[in-house]
Amino acid sequence: MDFLNNILFFLVAVAILVSFHEFGHFIVARWMGVRVLKFSVGFGKTVWRWQKTPSGTEYALGMIPLGGYVRMLDEREGDVSPDQRGQAFNHKSLLKRSLIVLAGPAANLLLAVLIYWCIGLIGNEDLKPVVGSVVPGSPAEQAGFVPGDRIISIDGRATKGWSEHRLYLLGRVAGRNNISFQVARGGPDTDSLTVDLDQSQSARFDPAVLSRVIGITPNVPEPQATVAGLVAGGPADEAGLKVGDHILSIDGQRVDHWFDLVEQISQVHGNDLTVAIERKGITLEIPVASEVSIVDGNRVRRIGIYGPGSPDLSEHLVHVRYPVDVGLVRAVETTWLMSTLTVRVFWQMVTGSASREHLSGPISIARFAGQSANLGLVQFLAFLAVLSVSLGIINLLPIPVLDGGHLVYFAAEGILGRPLPDQVFHWGQQFGIAFIVLLMALALYNDFLSLLR
Repeated sequence: MDFLNNILFFLVAVAILVSFHEFGHFIVARWMGVRVLKFSVGFGKTVWRWQKTPSGTEYALGMIPLGGYVRMLDEREGDVSPDQRGQAFNHKSLLKRSLIVLAGPAANLLLAVLIYWCIGLIGNEDLKPVVGSVVPGSPAEQAGFVPGDRIISIDGRATKGWSEHRLYLLGRVAGRNNISFQVARGGPDTDSLTVDLDQSQSARFDPAVLSRVIGITPNVPEPQATVAGLVAGGPADEAGLKVGDHILSIDGQRVDHWFDLVEQISQVHGNDLTVAIERKGITLEIPVASEVSIVDGNRVRRIGIYGPGSPDLSEHLVHVRYPVDVGLVRAVETTWLMSTLTVRVFWQMVTGSASREHLSGPISIARFAGQSANLGLVQFLAFLAVLSVSLGIINLLPIPVLDGGHLVYFAAEGILGRPLPDQVFHWGQQFGIAFIVLLMALALYNDFLSLLR
């Protein structure tokens, strides 16, 4: 069922994003007076088509739902009668052709703005921006954060929820900029704290930017590291752990709560580990042989125990939503931040300063689509927005066969005062196809690696 769920929502996401992208090309081409011969969502054999008149645009669905295209009247792709040359793409001005090509990526970015705007109007649940703990030696501790601090603003941006400004913070961290926090400490006055990331070794790309980079964690109840159940025949059961045992440490490393326990086990090197427990007032050390399982494509080390139930977070949550005008401004800003972040990460992958494992293929995207849909409408919309931004930015890359490659050709034509020779287009086409194939191969390789971990 998970597999079918992933495939279903993956196809829904692709259909929405591709349709919007191609509609951008389509509507601007029509606006510029170019005759559109075919509008297709999907490649390969046509499984559905509709055409109002013999001379009208053919609308079609292809068998392979991983893309789409808009075919326009163009003398480079076939004979054009003299009376229709004015409607041919290649007869339009350089500016009009550039606008038609640019319209596809622009449509994806516009879609992201609309989605983020809808999310802001609907609202979503977030943790209250209250500090629960401060990581020792972190930039936050050096700045003076203490447990109980309530974050009022970040660099002057009013803060309602814990993760509200994650994208902004990622950008600041990437640039190793100072970040100013305004915090309240129980009274009417507020304090200003400045986190200096310039010399920090923690300044790295990590979505959990507040906890793992800056060094503050939210104020939420942490379940105790107590064994609430055992997997029959699992490592812990075989080793002699019992329900009710309170775990004190893993291989001598202190365990404070259940999440800490999970983290400690995941960092163990090798299969064997020593679990220190408290049982009826007596401290025991029990050797346990851990095992590795694959969960949602990720390699997870386990010892076969269940923790206590999820804590009640109702008192620690806040519903974050925005009025129409503020929501629109935030949507534009979020799309811009996501775009710059996408460009930065892609450039870091090209230069080798970031892992190429960040590149995901259709298998991972399908899994994320299903997981986000299971979490609710807002999460699926957020996933769509991220994917729409990525599609828009990738299509703007200066690679032949992509929209950005066509814009490079047009820029060269504008500089030279004449179109480039057909041979240059031919070579560029071959290079572009080879590059895209290699990129897809790397993405699929990362997908299969994630399944094997």
